[in-house]
This record gives sequence, C-alpha cells and structure tokens, in this order.
Amino acid sequence: MSSQNPSDQVPDYGQYVPPAGQNGAPGQPGHPGGAGPQQPYGPPAGQPGYEGQYPPPGYQPASARPLSPADTRTWAGLSHLLGGILGFLAPLAIWLVLRERSHVVEAEAKKALNFQILVTIVLIAANIVLPGFLEGLVVFGVWVTSLVFGILNFQAFNNGRETSYPVDVKIVK
Repeated sequence: MSSQNPSDQVPDYGQYVPPAGQNGAPGQPGHPGGAGPQQPYGPPAGQPGYEGQYPPPGYQPASARPLSPADTRTWAGLSHLLGGILGFLAPLAIWLVLRERSHVVEAEAKKALNFQILVTIVLIAANIVLPGFLEGLVVFGVWVTSLVFGILNFQAFNNGRETSYPVDVKIVK
C-alpha cells in the first residue's frame, strides 16, 4: 500500500481546498496558518447607515436642502449673466437643478430663460428669413442686446433692484 500525502488527495465536491503551501483553511481551529474567524461577506446591501448604497424599498431620499442667502444671490444673478453670454442653456440648467432649493432662483432663472428662448427664436427666424449681410447685422444686434440685458439684470439683482427684460413672454411658467 502506498502512502499518500494528504495534500495529494482529491477533495470531495464542495470541500474547501487550501492553496498550495497552506496546511488548512484560514480561521479553522487546529490548523496552522489560520488567521482567526473572518466575516465572509461585506455588509448587507441596502441597510441604512452604509454609504454608497440604495435605501431599502419604501424609503424616500431626503429632500434637497435650501440654498443659503449667498448662494441664492449668486445663482440668481448668474442665471441672468450667463444667459446673456451663453443663451438659454445656462438659465435652463440653473432652473432645472436649483428650482426646488430656492424660490428666488427659480423665479429669476425663469425670467432669464424666457427671454433667452425668445432671443433664440428671433435668431432662428433671422437665419431663415433675412439675406446674408442683413441677417448678420440682426443676429449681432440681437446678441448684443441679449448680453446687455443679461449684464444689467445681473447688476440689478445683486444691488437689490427688480430685474426686467424689454419683452416679457411667459414661455416657461
């Protein structure tokens, strides 16, 4: 009868096989090289108190906290200024992201957004209807007007005055 080394034996199905060079499973008493009992898995998914995981079903995420007065002043003013520079995209982004956190930002971003949407409609109409040079003059004039009113409303809001545009069309209500 031949004598076999225990590590040469084929394990039964589902039985733990230690890596080469180890004599036993980690954490099993009586085997050298054991590291003591270990937790086999991470924390259960979805449990409250663990960061980076979704809350359990039935729980609603916390509502957004209101903006501070300084942040409100900054974002409301920037909705006018950036609208004059970048068109309707900046006030649209500010309105979509911050409308639930500040009623002031919501109102000011809507004013800027409505005016910038109107400016965009005028620019598209000028591109379609007017011939080359005249189109360029109208587009430039509309853009300068948009920029001037964006700057004026930025300054007016930051100085505590009422903001207004020459045409007040309620496209976004």
